[in-house]
Amino acid sequence: MALDHPVLRDLRPDPGLFGPASVTWRVVREPLVGLGAPRALLLQAAHPLVAQGALDHSRFASDPAGRFQSTVRWVTAVVFGTTAEARAACRWVNELHRPVRGRLPRPHATRRVAAGTAYSADDPSLLRWVHAVLIDTLMVSHDAFVGGLSDPDRDRMVREWDGVARLLGLSRSPCWSGWDDLQAEIARAVVDGPVAPGPGSRRVARTILGTPPRGTARRALRPLGTLLVTGLLPAPIRAGYGLAFTPLDRLAHAAACRALRRARPHLPAGLRVSPAHRFAQARLAGGGS
Repeated sequence: MALDHPVLRDLRPDPGLFGPASVTWRVVREPLVGLGAPRALLLQAAHPLVAQGALDHSRFASDPAGRFQSTVRWVTAVVFGTTAEARAACRWVNELHRPVRGRLPRPHATRRVAAGTAYSADDPSLLRWVHAVLIDTLMVSHDAFVGGLSDPDRDRMVREWDGVARLLGLSRSPCWSGWDDLQAEIARAVVDGPVAPGPGSRRVARTILGTPPRGTARRALRPLGTLLVTGLLPAPIRAGYGLAFTPLDRLAHAAACRALRRARPHLPAGLRVSPAHRFAQARLAGGGS
């Protein structure tokens, strides 16, 4: 059988950084998890220095869809690609990050991060925040839209991403001992650390949430998508972005998540299992030979 995928090309039967027995494959193979992607971007950009890096050096303003697709391609290569593809994807990100540096301008300063504070994309603290939010969002989204992860699953998945952290230049020691450790670090950053949306963060948020979808059906779904993402954010971050979330919104969010979980087994195959996951499984089975 001939295999073809727009991102994955290597047909060697290599399980890559994770492999079929990993919790990460089980989580990321679910297309519904992708509904939480804007949550990761919003939470990452709630750090004023991350937001400023995006504004100064990325395509958030001029090409938000292209910027999002680049992130999707990177996650696909890292999770479902061979070891060589995952390493190449991380080298690409590291090269992109090398020139990303600057200072927080006065209009974007916050109570927690002063004007003139220097940033660089290879700053370990910023890399660690972006990495933590990605792992957290994958599992939070899976819980909301799919369900079924146990506490040991969560601990295992957190540790599975240590290999990616090393490729991105973070510490060679484990980043977090498990899910509770990861959650505690995120909470500290939000409660009394640097993570609180400032003017720059809100500029990024307007791009993420305000990009007009194409087509009538997508425009109709936009309020639902915003509701789903808003409900997944920590309450202080929602407030910092000025995103309303009333008790009625809370009920609607819970009902929408419950409906998605119930509908998932009845969705078409393409909405139940990622094509990248199917490709990786076929590659391991020798489908490209």
